[in-house]
Amino acid sequence: MSRNFGYSNLYPTFNGKPKRMKKLVLSIILVVLGTTVMAQQNFDNVSIEAEKIDDSVYMLKGAGGNIGLLTGPDGIIMIDDQFAPLSEKIKDAIRKLDQGNVRFLINTHIHGDHSGGNENFKRDGVTIVAHDNVRVRMMVESVNEQTGQKGPARAPDAWPVITFTSDMKFHMNGQDVEVIHFPTGHTDGDVVIHFVQSNIYHAGDSFVRYGYPYIDLANGGSVRGFISNLERLASMLNDDSKVIPGHGELAKKEDVVLLYSQLKDIYDQVVAALKKGTKKEDIANLPIASKYDDILGAGFVKGKDFVLTVAESYLKESR
Repeated sequence: MSRNFGYSNLYPTFNGKPKRMKKLVLSIILVVLGTTVMAQQNFDNVSIEAEKIDDSVYMLKGAGGNIGLLTGPDGIIMIDDQFAPLSEKIKDAIRKLDQGNVRFLINTHIHGDHSGGNENFKRDGVTIVAHDNVRVRMMVESVNEQTGQKGPARAPDAWPVITFTSDMKFHMNGQDVEVIHFPTGHTDGDVVIHFVQSNIYHAGDSFVRYGYPYIDLANGGSVRGFISNLERLASMLNDDSKVIPGHGELAKKEDVVLLYSQLKDIYDQVVAALKKGTKKEDIANLPIASKYDDILGAGFVKGKDFVLTVAESYLKESR
């Protein structure tokens, strides 16, 4: 079983951040790795739960990002694959839904909680598909410029074998499946998958329901881009659309619109404060996100840390 979960590609290379940002980055890494260490010890207790969305589309939940499945006589399209030690459980869960082969595996982005099982599925003959930037980042080691610590590249079996620059389409099982690049948001390799006939979207971490989103600036992410992508996603939806988030329960358009409005309000306030001369390191002391903390503060990113990320992202893009 592969032990390379892709954590070197989860949150690498945070350089030149203020003390609070360094603390935020460390806390995020500890939360993610802490969860992972626990998961390594307790994978026997992780169950893969399937939720049927329509006759051919399912969402699988376990540990890590939500998995999407398109089933049918032409074979299975799988979206994301969680962590490597869960691959056999995921395969078992899929077989209970459809006895056909997984033909294509689409990574919504690079992070190991969405792509950690790539090697295991590749060895079964599954074709891995992702944006160009995902393959490029998987192929090289990551370097923490602050500490000099290096993280290894992903194993070649994890690399996507079909990549694309903008968008691509599949036509299987009576569905037109659109794979749409959402640039510079959560990362620079994010994609949203649209099952056209079913009116179902898999958003990856371009839309999550755990609280304040994590924006991976080191892997090409942008807060402004993330918010713009939420607006773009909302514009593609109608009131009957269903959205599989990267994490959390199945969603509707109103959920996407709500997160967009909350994050845009925070972003606009941070930018206004910076333009008035507030120093970046003082942004976290302002009560900008406090009214959202009860709603969005339950995840591993807290409101004060998110506003600091907003400031860092804005200043980086303004240079």
